[in-house]
Amino acid sequence: MLKLLTLPSNQDPMPLSRHLWKARLGHRILPDEQGNHIFWLLDASHLPLVKQALDDWQAGRATEPAKENVTSLVYRLKKVPVTWVMLLLGCLVTVAFEWLFGPIVFLLISFTPMEFNGSQLISLPLSATLTSGQWWRLITPIFLHFGLMHLVFNSLWIWVLGEMIERNQGQVKLILLILFTALVSNSAQFLINGSSQFGGLSGVVYGYLGYIWLWGRLHPQQGLALGNALVVFMLGWMVLGMTDFSRSLGLNMANEAHLGGLLAGLAFALLPWPKTGSKT
Repeated sequence: MLKLLTLPSNQDPMPLSRHLWKARLGHRILPDEQGNHIFWLLDASHLPLVKQALDDWQAGRATEPAKENVTSLVYRLKKVPVTWVMLLLGCLVTVAFEWLFGPIVFLLISFTPMEFNGSQLISLPLSATLTSGQWWRLITPIFLHFGLMHLVFNSLWIWVLGEMIERNQGQVKLILLILFTALVSNSAQFLINGSSQFGGLSGVVYGYLGYIWLWGRLHPQQGLALGNALVVFMLGWMVLGMTDFSRSLGLNMANEAHLGGLLAGLAFALLPWPKTGSKT
């Protein structure tokens, strides 16, 4: 990450941001304590191109099209493939569960195997997953959602927060964060409730939230941070899910997964990562 320039708080940063993205120059805009807009360049090797782009912007000239003739969608796919794969898997698994194959999907990817005791579906102990070698079950519940709104809400945050992490720190680190937060959040939900009847990306979402929040405070110079308002909203939503009021509204949230994911994300930010700042 490389600091480019600062625009005053009363100036709209979006025209310059659009200009830089049109030139295929990845960047982030973060506020300082006075509310000014700080532009951070994601790839320092693009600095010579940025200088020309800034000169063009200040002169009011249009940016020349990039030599690589790709659509903006393809460009974003190339830059954040892990985030898009997460969204795609969530959609495919949920569609298969809700509209195509029903309970078969659930039985294949639940945290532990399940079996019928009469007419009741019961969850087998965690040892059933471990001894049978069905290790995928420790992760796969994150891709299962119960209804369209559940999928849309989680996908929105996976897109917004996941893209921030992947652009800033690369694919490998994001994959490790996903696996770690999924494992911790799924385990917390199962071990506290004793049931495998849960699913969703919300544990990973809260893992993202905890990671970005703490990382931004430990490494403010690296340009990965969240505004306080968003953090307060997300934490407030998590607390709401723990109340009787949310249950009276029919919001049956996986509270243990939310809290487990949040704590996992905080712990992940504390790990001694290399100080290279390079992306994979």
